[in-house]
Amino acid sequence: MNRKYNNFDLLRLLLAIIVVIVHTAELSQIEVLHHFSRFFSSIIAVDSFFIVSGFLIFMSYENSSSLLGYTSKRVRRIFPAYSTVIILCAFLLFFLSTKSFADYFSLEFIRYIISNLFTLNFIQPTLAGVFETNPLQAVNGALWTIKIEVAFYIFVPLIVLLFRKFNKIGTLLSIYILSIIYSMVLMGFFESTNLQIYLKLEKQIFGQLAFFVSGALLYYYYDFFTKNAFYIFIVASTILLIDHFILSIYFLYPLALAIVVIYFATQLKYLGDFGRFGDISFGLYIWHFPIVQVFVHYHLFDNLALGVTLLIFVLFSTALLSWHLIEKRFLYPSSHYKNHA
Repeated sequence: MNRKYNNFDLLRLLLAIIVVIVHTAELSQIEVLHHFSRFFSSIIAVDSFFIVSGFLIFMSYENSSSLLGYTSKRVRRIFPAYSTVIILCAFLLFFLSTKSFADYFSLEFIRYIISNLFTLNFIQPTLAGVFETNPLQAVNGALWTIKIEVAFYIFVPLIVLLFRKFNKIGTLLSIYILSIIYSMVLMGFFESTNLQIYLKLEKQIFGQLAFFVSGALLYYYYDFFTKNAFYIFIVASTILLIDHFILSIYFLYPLALAIVVIYFATQLKYLGDFGRFGDISFGLYIWHFPIVQVFVHYHLFDNLALGVTLLIFVLFSTALLSWHLIEKRFLYPSSHYKNHA
């Protein structure tokens, strides 16, 4: 793979924007935005994020000199910005709260900080008196994927260790199959009982593993993929169309989606240097939810054109500031983005 001339930066940016669009429609409950958001899928976007992660994180591990080096790179990339958005929002949102100082900075506040810093956002997703009149009260509902991403970072060395005892493709396919079985069983329980808990569990770590290892499969067998890329892409696209419009064939969906995603990132014509200003996709992802919530709280979408324009400006400005003031500063000097020409 050409490490410089690929479309990963553009792809991640587009996926982050899709998530922003869908969440803005859901949080604002504005009919026009809902109609517009129907053309996008945050579920497919998140699935694609995990595919890209599987491809790039296994690459990062294989190119690391040690387990410590690999761990340090992952912590430096995620934790500084993630912890900042948790702590900063927790303190600043006091000014929006309907509670007194004593009632706001209580055990609930501490529980929010601690549980969210440990990526256990479901334990305390809200802050006292914050966004009470919004359709949804969660401060940052987008962060549920971070615990899954961190778990995958931990799984990578363990999976590579299994490569030494079993063959590589057998290990990855076994994990893929087990993940598919897990998802299909839980989706079956949901369809028969209509209990949301099954749907929520299906979207957690073990259900998302199929997407992560699909990215890994394409990384490890990239030469074969490249030699046959166009034909594999046609087959994968056909599978996705059948799955979406004709007949559910979920057991093939993660791998087919991975092929299309990695084809766009590595085989499609280079579409330009979208990382020249930095990797802002992560910043967009982790900051957009509370910002949109603030817009909803202050009814800034009452004038839709003005509200959306202002939101775009605020989101991209925040993502750029997050990159340059926080994220970039913690990267190793050897990072691609530190040496970006």
